[in-house]
Amino acid sequence: MTARRPILLFWILLLVPALILGGVALRMLILEQERSRRSYETTLTEQAYAIAESIELALVGVQDNLTRALLDLAPQNHPADLETRLLAWEKTNPLIRNVFVYHPDQGLLYPPRSMAATSEERQFTQRFDTFFSGQTRFDADNPASGTEPSRPKSIAEPSPSTARTSRQSLYELSRVGEPVQKRTFSVQADAEESMKTASGWIPWFSQNRLHLLGWVRLGTGPVYGVELELMTFLSRLITDFPQNRQPNTAMVLTDGTGAPLHRSGSGEIDAQAVPLARIGVSKHLPHWEISVFAHDDAFGSGTGFMVISLTLVGILMAAILFGGVMITRLTLSKIRDARLKTSFVASVSHELKTPLTSIRMYGELLQSGRIRDTAKQDRYLQVIVGESQRLTRLINNVLDFGKLEQGRKQYHPTRFDPARFLSDLVRDQSIRIQEKGLEAILEIPPGKYRVTTDRDALEQAILNLLDNALKYAGEGRFIRFTLEQTAGRDILIRICDDGPGIDAALSEKIFEKFYRVDDSLTATQPGSGFGLSIARQMLRDLGCDLYYTPARETAPENKSLTGCCFTIRIPDHDDH
Repeated sequence: MTARRPILLFWILLLVPALILGGVALRMLILEQERSRRSYETTLTEQAYAIAESIELALVGVQDNLTRALLDLAPQNHPADLETRLLAWEKTNPLIRNVFVYHPDQGLLYPPRSMAATSEERQFTQRFDTFFSGQTRFDADNPASGTEPSRPKSIAEPSPSTARTSRQSLYELSRVGEPVQKRTFSVQADAEESMKTASGWIPWFSQNRLHLLGWVRLGTGPVYGVELELMTFLSRLITDFPQNRQPNTAMVLTDGTGAPLHRSGSGEIDAQAVPLARIGVSKHLPHWEISVFAHDDAFGSGTGFMVISLTLVGILMAAILFGGVMITRLTLSKIRDARLKTSFVASVSHELKTPLTSIRMYGELLQSGRIRDTAKQDRYLQVIVGESQRLTRLINNVLDFGKLEQGRKQYHPTRFDPARFLSDLVRDQSIRIQEKGLEAILEIPPGKYRVTTDRDALEQAILNLLDNALKYAGEGRFIRFTLEQTAGRDILIRICDDGPGIDAALSEKIFEKFYRVDDSLTATQPGSGFGLSIARQMLRDLGCDLYYTPARETAPENKSLTGCCFTIRIPDHDDH
């Protein structure tokens, strides 16, 4: 429980800030995507405003030029041929749809209301009958009415060096096609005349369609003017529209009925599509709008940014969690190693104390002189020697363990006969084996065997395996030592017993440092838990190997055989 608390606290301190960081990052990404979307919509809307402004500037410029041209056709200069000049201008200027001359006292002078009028002229008269019949004044509530217009040079007079655009061509069309005689008045007369001059443009709806009527009146003279041909105006202007190159977007110019007049952009528009924005074109074109449409795909770049950002945040979170998992595993491993080392120290202390106690006890008995029996003296001396050897092996294991951990273990390979080496070792250890009530079986087929390895390290590894067999196979009948040579000339040394055996699931775990199947101090057999680990590590350092197999797998003819079998593989290093 004590070990879990720091780990739990660590995860709380790691996960809470990580989740907060992830949440804040996600929120910021959503806000950034929304800001990017709004910025994109704003850009499209500003483009629509720019188009609307361009249309308005062109329309105002055309209207001003037409008004100036009408003033130049003043009837005071040419009262007889005003109608003739207007008709000539209508025929030569595609911007002019119809012309008229109206006198408040005499009524409509042109076009005539007789059958001599054309169909277009009759429709024109009907459209504006409220003005031509005197029911409505031309300057009544007309914001575009006033004195002679004054227009900025940037609109009326484009720079000659500027490339010809549709707006410039419209300005040129709106001027009088042929020179007229300029009026010559005194300064005072001109001022008085300009005070009496009135002009304006009337946006008028007839049959749900917009028509623009321009008029002028000098003093008490007749009212005369033109009807602007909107289709010609738009056809000339649209050619110079700014191109909408944004993908999946469209800008649509609609008239007062909602009918599309022009479209810019490649985006498809559904019947139920709702525009992002509706921009009024101009007060001179009432109810005309520019509608901005954009599909969700138009914000694909923002979506891509969101995906990439979320991926990066996910990688960051995964890295934090992975780091936390690795730190947790490392911490648990360190805690486990600390516990194993504590158990190891206790086990080694117990292992060292047991032979020392036996040596001291039998040594004191012999020193006291009370043991007169020669046989007992020999047996006591034999115990002292055996325990001394056991103590030596244990100390060697501890020393080798420290050297292996620090990488300072040194080896001295020599070439020797493994058959004689194994025979001598079994002969020397036979007394220990027999004292445990076990039979030592040595099986070496005839042949010539040679190996090159560290003799002392190999002996220590086999003694460690023998110690394990004596501890845990005491209920068995034998310990078998076999030597054989493979087809690849590798030497195999097997130490097998018929004890209780080891669970197959632990076949690799038993080679871990400090691991014991029963690691309590009250276990039936003492041990430190690093004998097998030392044996395998030394052999692998020498290019050899040590592995475990159940005894029944080495004797297929005896399926009921239990016990363990440890195999040492020594590769062939013969240079032939």
